[in-house]
This record gives sequence, structure tokens and C-alpha cells, in this order.
Amino acid sequence: MREDMYKVIVERPRRGGGRHERLPPRDPEDSPRQEGLKRRHRNRKWLNDHLSPLERYLAAQVGRPWDKVYSEVCAVIDRRNTVQQHIHEHLDDFVARRVVEVDGVLCWDRRWGGLRPIAESHGPRFYVDPRTGLLRLNKRRIRMRRQDRERRRQAAALRNGGAREVLHVIDAQWQLHRIDGVWYRVEVARIDTIAVDDMPIDALRRLPVDQCPRDLPRKDLPDNAWLFGDARLYAVRKRQLGARELRHFRLHNDEP
Repeated sequence: MREDMYKVIVERPRRGGGRHERLPPRDPEDSPRQEGLKRRHRNRKWLNDHLSPLERYLAAQVGRPWDKVYSEVCAVIDRRNTVQQHIHEHLDDFVARRVVEVDGVLCWDRRWGGLRPIAESHGPRFYVDPRTGLLRLNKRRIRMRRQDRERRRQAAALRNGGAREVLHVIDAQWQLHRIDGVWYRVEVARIDTIAVDDMPIDALRRLPVDQCPRDLPRKDLPDNAWLFGDARLYAVRKRQLGARELRHFRLHNDEP
């Protein structure tokens, strides 16, 4: 670690400031009985940490023993210094140091909230392997964040009347789905129109409609809300798009 790392991280101009004051209430009866000196001042200054160098340094240390990495950090960033102590507090934001294995699942002991799986999308980027003591990249967290971003993007596209990468909504009855790289025209219908004594088979999942999850996926089985953008829909039938239809919708199948 570079010797002036603490300067790079901390010693930047503080943000905020300015002469912005909250006016006293017009009616003296509305005034608080007690009030601190800073109560009326807004937009006060705050620390302006630049933590990217610290994160890049930790990424370069992946695979090394955490004790050695932490010793190098302490050699440059003095915990006895009030300002530099602030950097040590940020280490817990990047590295899960107190990691234990519970029923085969790696969990980290947060400063609050107890044990949580490190695979959560809001977990730390790095963790200390409890078996080897090495600094590791939290790849599970990366996958979870990628999946969360994809779900949010798809949900936003459907809410805005758009289409996700594997789905194009034509109208209330027809949709285009890309399945294994091939585009299909899918007819959809509402579940509440199904007769009680006639339970059809969903054309995409090959299961009776009442066995298909609606708004929560089950194991490897996608739900209606994710497939069709509406939990109340199911697939009546599907057929592969021809070359003319692909040109019309400006789509293309993947190469075999």
C-alpha cells in the first residue's frame, strides 16, 4: 500500500458549507423549548472521502492472507489518528472479516442485524475465508447484484410498455418470446377465463396452469409475472416466427 494512501482517501476538500440558516417560526409559541446552536444551520460540511483507491487496493490483494493485508493497512493508516481511524471503519464496508459457515452457507457477522449470508446483493465485495484466512472476492454477491439489476430493468421495461431482451409484448393477446435463441409467437389468455372443469396446459412450461407459479418463481420454474409481465396470464399456444415475421419485428434467431 502506498504510504500516502490516507491523504488520497481523506485529505480532500470537505463538501457543503454556505450561509444557509433556518428562519425562526413566526409565532413565538411554536418555538422549541430547547434548541442547539447548530439546529438552525443547514447544509453543514461533511467528510468527502475518496474510497476508490482503497477498494482497488483490496481487489489487488485477493488471494493473500488477510492478516498480512491488514498489517500493511495498519502500517500506513494509523488507528490512533482520529481522521485515519475513519478509514478503518470503511474497511467493514468492503470486507466481511467475521465470516462463519452455517449449514454449508457462508455468513458474515454484521455490526448490526446478526448473521447474514454473504451472497446477499448488499453484502460486502470481499470476505475473509474462514477456512484459509485468505481474502476472497465475493462472487456470489456479484451474481446477486447482476440478477437484481436484470430484474429491475425488466420490470421497468414492462411497466413502461417496453420489452425485455427475451420478450416483446404486441398486445393483450399476443407476445413474442425468445426461447433458447429462437423467437416464438405466443398467444396468452387470462387465468380467470378458464372453465372450472377444464384445466389447460401452459404452452411454455408444459404444466397445468394451476401448477405454474404466478408471482414467485419455484426452483427452476419461472413465474407468470416474469414470463408474461402479468401474473394473471398463461400461454395458450406458441409457434416459431418465420423469416418474414422476423424481418417485420426486426428480430433474429441465434446461430445454431
